[in-house]
Amino acid sequence: MQSISSRAFISAMMVASGLFAQQNLSENYVPLKSQGTLPEVFTQDIKKVVKQDITDLNKSKDNDKNLKSTYFTEANYEIEKIVKSGNTLINDEVSLYLNRLADVLLKNNPTLRNELHIYALKSSVVNAYSYDKGYIFIDLGLIAQAETEAQLAYILSHEISHYTKKHNIQGYVKNEKIDRDHYSGKSYDDKLLEKCQYSKEFESEADLEGFKLFELSNYNFTQAEKAFDVLQYAHLPFELVEFKKSFLETDYFKIPDAYQLKEVSSIKNNANEDDSKSTHPNTAKRKVAIGELIKNRNNSGRVDYILSEKDFMYVRDLARFEMCRLYLKNRDYPNAFYAAYILEQKYPNNQYLAEVISKCLYAISLYDKGDVRYNKDSHLSDGIVGHSEIESYPQQIYFLINKMPANEWTIMSLNYIYRSHKKFPNSVPLNAMADSMFTLIKNVSWGISDFVRTDQKKAAETVVKKDTVVKEIKSKTDMIANIQQERINNNHDTAYYKDIYLDLFMNDKEFVSKFPAASNVEFTPSSGSGFGDYKPSRNNDYVKTEVKRKKKGKKGDNIENNVKIEKVILLEPFYIQIDRAADKIDNLSSDQKQEKLIETVKTIAEKENFQTVALDPGLLTSGDVDKVNDYSVLNDWFFEKFDGDRNSDGVPIFNTDQVENLVKKYGTSYVLKIGIISLKGGRKRTWFYSGIIDLKTNKEVFKLYEVFREKDTRDLINSKIYQTFFELKHGK
Repeated sequence: MQSISSRAFISAMMVASGLFAQQNLSENYVPLKSQGTLPEVFTQDIKKVVKQDITDLNKSKDNDKNLKSTYFTEANYEIEKIVKSGNTLINDEVSLYLNRLADVLLKNNPTLRNELHIYALKSSVVNAYSYDKGYIFIDLGLIAQAETEAQLAYILSHEISHYTKKHNIQGYVKNEKIDRDHYSGKSYDDKLLEKCQYSKEFESEADLEGFKLFELSNYNFTQAEKAFDVLQYAHLPFELVEFKKSFLETDYFKIPDAYQLKEVSSIKNNANEDDSKSTHPNTAKRKVAIGELIKNRNNSGRVDYILSEKDFMYVRDLARFEMCRLYLKNRDYPNAFYAAYILEQKYPNNQYLAEVISKCLYAISLYDKGDVRYNKDSHLSDGIVGHSEIESYPQQIYFLINKMPANEWTIMSLNYIYRSHKKFPNSVPLNAMADSMFTLIKNVSWGISDFVRTDQKKAAETVVKKDTVVKEIKSKTDMIANIQQERINNNHDTAYYKDIYLDLFMNDKEFVSKFPAASNVEFTPSSGSGFGDYKPSRNNDYVKTEVKRKKKGKKGDNIENNVKIEKVILLEPFYIQIDRAADKIDNLSSDQKQEKLIETVKTIAEKENFQTVALDPGLLTSGDVDKVNDYSVLNDWFFEKFDGDRNSDGVPIFNTDQVENLVKKYGTSYVLKIGIISLKGGRKRTWFYSGIIDLKTNKEVFKLYEVFREKDTRDLINSKIYQTFFELKHGK
């Protein structure tokens, strides 16, 4: 293993070589990506790792060998799932920074330092995780909330202590023993309370042991205590600032005061909440415990920053920019809007922030019209809630969303998006969204006449200048030519948004050419990024395929293959085998069957002369970091698309603009996913799924889904995979 000095040297060389050159956030932001060489955990054979762990365990004298054997299997697969999810960042600026923090904390303990593997996790959750294998994951949501380097260092110290005290495996063993105790007469609630009590004890121990490690550095003691305030208010945005409606206003557009929430609710103090059924002590107890340690120690000369305040602020801003993207991925548009609004106060000329805010405005326009939908399985199971359910200044965003009528929101959105497009003319997403907003304007039957104040017949007879008479209005350009004079005419139309586009009508030829002249004038948006091609639709116009049933098989809601496809991006085929008796996934069996499935898919595709480009995190080599990034992009894209509403074909995907690059890179817009779920023990069941998504149209163009009341035999699996590739290549 590398020593600390060699690791630091390599990190310094990476920075010096420009691999981690800082982004210019005053102008733009590029989403975080993994870089460099993939660590061993990405390329190892997990079955061999589990086997070795169990072999080592069996050599020891341990009364809990059986339980720990199961733990090693489940923990290793859980770690593999995290690192290969597409959400784990490797050798990026944030993970590098976290490792530099660990270097500071463990500068006198190189042995322990070399046992740790620390990564940032692309998650908006405010949390951190530690495993007994030495893997520590810190959510970007937590980094975005931290106030100082010292706070982040204490949180990392806490997680390191979980590792050194082996809390993960101890907790597993204790919980299993509690569950297997069938003779004590304890109810489910009794067992839950007992589990929570053990967990709280581990957390309290990690708090105190973490402080001991933290104390060995020169960090400010009080920042350890303040770290619990960060955790207490983690449900709130990373900063609280007043949302001013003037942000969306222009010289010609002022939002009515009635749409601005003047007084917001106070923030609830839950520090002393009941923690009897919680895995963690409440924050009040944790602060008191740390406070007792601090009051007897000399804090003079201790600092909030050892690495540097500049580095911390930069890394935290990276995490905050990522929060905007992650909120979009989760279709949490109010929080994405507010996060971008906060950052925009610091970076007013950042193109990425203008794109995020534009996407939110556009998405909420579609939500108001019923084309963006949520259900109980969505990340936001209740959709966009009322402002009364929100605390503090973010209420103002929710209030505006709920107060402003849908049509007015669309008018306002076009105004912001189009002006952002003019500010950043090279932004493909802004150009495409502006075009799509013109489509929305037309679809709700608005034309230029809706933004003209006087009677058109009267305006046509009005003398505008000396010896100049306005011609009869026959076209859009005639109409625009009279707008300025019409403002002078006496009129009683006081709609606040009537003048919103006045300067654009007068001075912007592009805007004039794209704005619909009248409700009955056809308008075709220019192409780009999939936004401009969007047409609201409630109905799925696909024809269900007539798939013959295998004996005892049940047809799913399948989709006819209307196009011939010869090349696809093949995402990791999945195989999940559920042990009915144990009521959980059999990881080892699933892994073995998945390996066979991957080989079967490859073999049959080759026999059918069908081209597949595999993006499979289970088939990576140390140099495949680009595939990790590509897989992450597609994973996020699919997450957003299928967020609880599987009938949303055609609705734009807002969280990433990188999909088009993948289409060009791999030479196909079609993504294939194949998966099998089987039950073992008791009645047999096998579910088979194969489906194709077209990334260009954002539509599912092929789906084969069937359920069988039989074992997952090789003949059954082979026949379904053959059917998939045959129909894709030859059509129906």
